[in-house]
Amino acid sequence: MSDILKFALFRAVELNPDAVQMLEQLLKPVVFEPRDYLIDEKKNDPRMFFLLKGQVVINKTDEKGDIVVIGKADAAFQPYFGESILLGKFSKSANVIAQSRCECMALSAEDFQAFMERFPFVVASIYRTIASLLFDRLSKANKDLLIQGIMAKSS
Repeated sequence: MSDILKFALFRAVELNPDAVQMLEQLLKPVVFEPRDYLIDEKKNDPRMFFLLKGQVVINKTDEKGDIVVIGKADAAFQPYFGESILLGKFSKSANVIAQSRCECMALSAEDFQAFMERFPFVVASIYRTIASLLFDRLSKANKDLLIQGIMAKSS
């Protein structure tokens, strides 16, 4: 099985051998060294990344200019970053920084567009997965805001 099929985003692709073959041709290997930015929130990079090996930290700059760590990710959990490019959005909402040597596969927006034109039914499943992920993130953000509001009222 292709490494890329381990990622939840591409589960539906495995049912179509032609789609798997095209996806494997479109994905480009990229290596990042410690402290390299996979994703820089200040840059509009038209690529997304699938972490195959290594660890990253995810942070963002708050309204005061302070850097806030919002998470860490390890390749063992098949994380991917920059999925907004699949929706035509190149701006980034956070930084993703290599903590160790990271081996990734990169997918460009242009290549995804070509994939989408050839395999629209597979892409529909990918979009459902993205929608579910975004819903989960929004739910978590809402809970976090509620907790912050309760804490602010009690202090």
